[in-house]
Amino acid sequence: MPDDRLRTPPSGLWRLLLGLAWLGLGVACLLVQPNPSAAWDRDGTLAMSFLATLFGAWVFWRDGGRRITAVGLYNLAFAFFVGFSGLYQTVKAWTLDPGIPLFTAVAICYFAQVVTWLLFWSGDGSRRQPTNAGQADGRTAGWAVKSGLILLVLAVAMATVAPDSMPVANPIGFVGVVLLAVGLLRGPMAHHTFLWGVVLLIAFAVYFTYLFTGFGRIVVGTLALALLVMSAHSGQRSYTKLLILGGAAPALLFLAGLRATASQGSPFTVDQDGFGSAISPLRAFAQLLALDEVGLLPRGWGETFANAAVGLVPRAMWEGKPIGFGADLVALLSPELVGTGHSAAALAHGEWLYNFGVLGLGLMVPVVGLAVRFIDRLLAWATSSPLTTPYAVGAYAGAIIIAVGLFDLLWVGSFTYVVRGGGRLLVLAAVILVIGWRVAEPTIANHLAGPRRPPVVRRPQPAARTR
Repeated sequence: MPDDRLRTPPSGLWRLLLGLAWLGLGVACLLVQPNPSAAWDRDGTLAMSFLATLFGAWVFWRDGGRRITAVGLYNLAFAFFVGFSGLYQTVKAWTLDPGIPLFTAVAICYFAQVVTWLLFWSGDGSRRQPTNAGQADGRTAGWAVKSGLILLVLAVAMATVAPDSMPVANPIGFVGVVLLAVGLLRGPMAHHTFLWGVVLLIAFAVYFTYLFTGFGRIVVGTLALALLVMSAHSGQRSYTKLLILGGAAPALLFLAGLRATASQGSPFTVDQDGFGSAISPLRAFAQLLALDEVGLLPRGWGETFANAAVGLVPRAMWEGKPIGFGADLVALLSPELVGTGHSAAALAHGEWLYNFGVLGLGLMVPVVGLAVRFIDRLLAWATSSPLTTPYAVGAYAGAIIIAVGLFDLLWVGSFTYVVRGGGRLLVLAAVILVIGWRVAEPTIANHLAGPRRPPVVRRPQPAARTR
């Protein structure tokens, strides 16, 4: 199990040797000779995909000790969307050439990830964190529990009465479950672990039943990760990381089965077994590489990032609002679905390739490396601060929401990351501004008044002696 000793970053020389070892294993995969009877380099793709899965899981396991960090979450997403996706597609197309440079796509993603870890994540001192996250006092924890329940009930009511309100109801319910977890797991009664675990399981089941339609499985997965991140902050020993790594496969099979059932007859289904949206981004990235090689991939020159910056503006208020990168991909990869509302995904790597070509894949390393490291430090700061006001609770919950949203960033790029994560942060900010000030006001007033001095007790003077 990861322990506190793993939170101390290794020496510079040791980090360098580790990075070179992972890069050396990647080079070894480049030298794997394809099966002579095969029409494509399936052996090399299989080896590189397995290595990518192993590297992502390794970083997730060791980074931050028993705590779950933003760096660990981003690498877990890499293990899934690059490593597992490559394994899945290689095995499925074992005797059939996919017709795209799948091996090149996996190799680019792998080497970029290892270099980013070596330069920006391997020795970040922000992971030297205190053992436990900040504790909430009874009043603040009670506010978080009440607010969370109100939001969850409101979201379920909206989804039931007006199914078209799901885009608004979903982030409301998401934040509701997160706030409920903060109040229960970080409050004075947090030691009742089993009881609160049952309560949160029920809340998650309510969210899953009423706010999950069979699509948007990453949203459900990120909510589960948010709860697990908080649970990893409790106690001296945690099996949360082991639970995530061990339970990933059963959870994936369960959600894939639901997706296969829900998407029967849908023209947007990539794979009838339900893995389509999970494994298609890597394939789409390989397709973009093929288009770029023959000069057919247009250049966005940063346009998709600018579109993401205004992603939270409602289209009702801006008729000509730009579309997201996922919608841009449809015209390139599935032109027959243009105008149907369909959206595609090609990893964050695909967005950088689309904007700046091969040079963009190099620019991605420092930009993503610094951005994820900043989120990692934000999470470390928020989780080590005392949760004595709704504002501190908001910072704690918001940092977790930003961190688990990194799955969306790697999956499809900046637009979805901003829209999904930003929508949840807006709900959280609204709750704090509308309700939280009532709880924070007495605490702030007492703080400004300063510590109270105990009353001075005057001792009675002895009576004067008389002769």
